[in-house]
Amino acid sequence: MAHAPEWTMKEFEVLLHNPGMSPDELTKRLPKRSADAIIVVRNGIHAFHTGRNVSMLSRMMISRLEGETESVLCPVCDSLLG
Repeated sequence: MAHAPEWTMKEFEVLLHNPGMSPDELTKRLPKRSADAIIVVRNGIHAFHTGRNVSMLSRMMISRLEGETESVLCPVCDSLLG
């Protein structure tokens, strides 16, 4: 099975700024991503801000989250990330 390309910053920003959209809705904005991939990354975002294992996130994603200065909501628990 072919491996999906790495997430781009633009794709990750779409995911971060649309926490209320369902994974199926987001697949329309992120056509290279499956609903399952979106769920995995969202769970990684939640793991990041709760201090758990973030091995499912790329370096770019972790770097972006570490530099978070905006009011972005966790798509899993609705807590503010920044």
